[in-house]
Amino acid sequence: MSPRTSSSAVAAALTALVLLSGLAAVAPTTAAQSTSVVVTNATHTPTTPAVGDTFEVRATIRNQAGAAGPFTVNEVAVEVPGRGPAGWTRATDLGALSPGTSMSVGLPATVDEPGWHQLRVYVYGQTTTGRAVRVTYPVTVQVVEQQRPQLDADFDDGVVGADSTVALTVSNGLATSIRNVQVELSGEHVRIDRQRRVQSALESEAETNYTFEVTPTRAGTQTLTARLTYTDGSGERRTTAQTFRYTVERMDRNVRLDVASVRGEEPGVEVTVVNLGNARVEDVAVTGESGDAALSTALVDEVPPRATETVRLNVTNLAGVAPELTVRAEYEVAGEQYEAMRTVSGVFVPGQVDLTGIEVTETDGGTVRIAGTASNVGTTRVQAVTVRVRAGDAVSPASPGAEYFVGAIDASDFASFTVNAQVDGENETTIPLEVTYLVDGEERTRTVEAAYDPPETPDRRGTGFPLVGVGVVLAVAVAGVFLWRRRRAA
Repeated sequence: MSPRTSSSAVAAALTALVLLSGLAAVAPTTAAQSTSVVVTNATHTPTTPAVGDTFEVRATIRNQAGAAGPFTVNEVAVEVPGRGPAGWTRATDLGALSPGTSMSVGLPATVDEPGWHQLRVYVYGQTTTGRAVRVTYPVTVQVVEQQRPQLDADFDDGVVGADSTVALTVSNGLATSIRNVQVELSGEHVRIDRQRRVQSALESEAETNYTFEVTPTRAGTQTLTARLTYTDGSGERRTTAQTFRYTVERMDRNVRLDVASVRGEEPGVEVTVVNLGNARVEDVAVTGESGDAALSTALVDEVPPRATETVRLNVTNLAGVAPELTVRAEYEVAGEQYEAMRTVSGVFVPGQVDLTGIEVTETDGGTVRIAGTASNVGTTRVQAVTVRVRAGDAVSPASPGAEYFVGAIDASDFASFTVNAQVDGENETTIPLEVTYLVDGEERTRTVEAAYDPPETPDRRGTGFPLVGVGVVLAVAVAGVFLWRRRRAA
């Protein structure tokens, strides 16, 4: 072979190599070009997803008809470049493809920036001989600016084991209505009753609300994800999601009963159910019992955390003024039954002061002294008890001792008092005494008439002639008898 011929052969060989290299550059790459497994197509829905929307990338994987045997698909992955670990989604253990068969695999993807983006689909598997194979396929996606309905959630912090309500609002700010609306709520370490809701359509500039019952199963910071899937005005099926964080506390159950007597013509007790815990108290039944009275029953639907509810129990068949009462509240928290109890003494007769054992005596100074006992005939303590003489037409207080400050008197107890009065009228038979006191913070006043027996006076000793007239009559009579006897003796 001549040198000229040799040079031409070398040039031809180099040209062929360059052409083959160019063909290899434009074809999807594989770990081994001789493998029979290929990705025949990859699409995405919707065709123009919005920034932040979750869209589906669907790849078709085929094991060529001339393959030596089945191909096991271990994993299919989609990569969104630039997002790091968050840019990968995977599906595993997808089975085997016999020669001449295909499978379609869909995976979610999200892009955070508008514009044209090239995603990659990866297929990992092995041939019937055990050789590992990786197939890569590009997917070009145009992502547009964000235009989607808004999701918002309103909820309180959760409590482990206790139901709580999540109010989810979907607002359609688009210029057109959306159809085939589907809302789904999911979360970490929670149980959700009826996770998915559907609605036929939501008009433009309208909103709709959904309520979900959520039960946390673990304390700490947890997440809830609201996912909205809908068909927009162009007929594209779109999905958008919003994640919310919330705090879950360990359950603190603490229920207390406050009991207060209600006095009056219809006595009763007011029972306040105090929920000091962090979980809702439900189905509360309040009852009471006593050996000296009968009590009614009251029901309470629920008591929110750190709140109170008050009910009244009527008290009948009272056998005493201060019976011992036992009040119980049976209730439910997070599906479990519990009971709270309180024992108190019923107080159905308030403190009341009577003036008893009153004695009225004349003094050397011409005044009248009134002594007696201030008795508390009620079942509560009275305070600031004061006894005084009430002034009238013929009666007035006299110093010293015009009034007497008794002070406080316990229930069913008494204290002595002494006051002085001046009585100017000769026909007065009573002296008015006024007693004031405080009971349960209210001032009360009573007036008691003390019986008074005025002293004897000349004008009050007879109802006929005056004493001087009687003497004159007697003197005249004696003189007459004396003169009559003298005349007979003469």
